[in-house]
Amino acid sequence: MATIHHHHLPLLHIPTPPAFKPKILCKNSKNDAAFEEKKSGFVDYDKGIHHVSTQVSGIRKDQIPQRYRIRVQGDRFQKDWSVSQVVQKVLELDHKSDDVEGLLNRWVGRFARKNFPLLIKEITQKGSIEHSILVFRWMKNQRNYCARTDIYNMMIRLHARHNWTDQARGLFFEMQKWRCKPDVETCNALINAHGRSGQWRWAMNIMEDMLQQASVNI
Repeated sequence: MATIHHHHLPLLHIPTPPAFKPKILCKNSKNDAAFEEKKSGFVDYDKGIHHVSTQVSGIRKDQIPQRYRIRVQGDRFQKDWSVSQVVQKVLELDHKSDDVEGLLNRWVGRFARKNFPLLIKEITQKGSIEHSILVFRWMKNQRNYCARTDIYNMMIRLHARHNWTDQARGLFFEMQKWRCKPDVETCNALINAHGRSGQWRWAMNIMEDMLQQASVNI
């Protein structure tokens, strides 16, 4: 019986390029209320219908740093939307022709980097990959952006759901350039993505690298 030799493709040790955006260290937020999900409901007894939605406020204008509050004060184009409101407004736009970045630049909450994971979570849960990519691209261009593993995990899972396997793998490499360390959730999402697309060689390589990393850390 012939033996098949697989050439192992290294995944977890990608050399960092000489030029990269400086990493911003993230601190844990003390404003828990801003990140709580609140359910709101609507009932039409005449039509016999009901609708339940989850709303996330995020950090609002009165909670952003003072220098930014002064900057947006009195500017009628700057809007104090909640995270859920921003997501809804983005999804109402045509991702091909409308100015998604222009809308996001009117959102006061962009000055609070702790809103970014909430924003990505909300929009990826809606399932629109095109809108999510535009939001993520805009987010990475913000001065106060902080690269986070959980943000990349959410984007990788979304790409996996849409069978965009190559793009999901590209995000995996990108997160390491930003010095974001992949975790078990990252690897599971990638294994799932490659398994669904029939790319078993990549899936096995990812699993082997994950097991090797686990043995090193024990």
